[in-house]
Amino acid sequence: MTDERPQPVLRGERVRLRPMESRDLDAYRSGVNDRTVGDPAGYKVPLSADAAALWLQTRRERMERGEGFYFVICPLAGDEFIGTTWLHHLDRVNGNGELAIFVDADHQGAGWGTDAAAAVIDFGFGELRLERIHLSAYADNARAIRSYQKLGFVLEARLRHAAWHHGAFVDAVVMSLLRHEWIGQPRPKAWEHGAPPVPL
Repeated sequence: MTDERPQPVLRGERVRLRPMESRDLDAYRSGVNDRTVGDPAGYKVPLSADAAALWLQTRRERMERGEGFYFVICPLAGDEFIGTTWLHHLDRVNGNGELAIFVDADHQGAGWGTDAAAAVIDFGFGELRLERIHLSAYADNARAIRSYQKLGFVLEARLRHAAWHHGAFVDAVVMSLLRHEWIGQPRPKAWEHGAPPVPL
């Protein structure tokens, strides 16, 4: 695998989002294999080194086909891996995309994920011209749901017994944000914090 093809680099108020690279795989595995992080994010089993490498390869192929963007979250002033965020399952015909995110245990609860998600949302609406960005979460993941509500996401549905989790079926929620709702938000857009995303 090579890391030569340029992909967008985004920034928020506190974070920089860069393409995921082979050098990030150990930190990625460490994050998802930490059950306090991996369980709420929906990772069912520990991720091996080989599985992580294959995962990255398939995501690069999806990026090449224009089906998604997969970012590492770093502090604005550094290059430290603190999580990942994705805008994937892109449907360019209908203007839809799905947001996913996880932040490692040391950086949860301090606004890093919210800032990263805001930058990706701005990229989706401002650069990709999407109409709707959606996501899903376990219904009992109150912290994540609060973060998404802060970003303007609206509850669309509760999916009863949608997933098997910790020995029982649990509900999930689907939330979405529409373009006109994003336009009406008073917060600064990501490009107001610095340079626009480059290159696309």
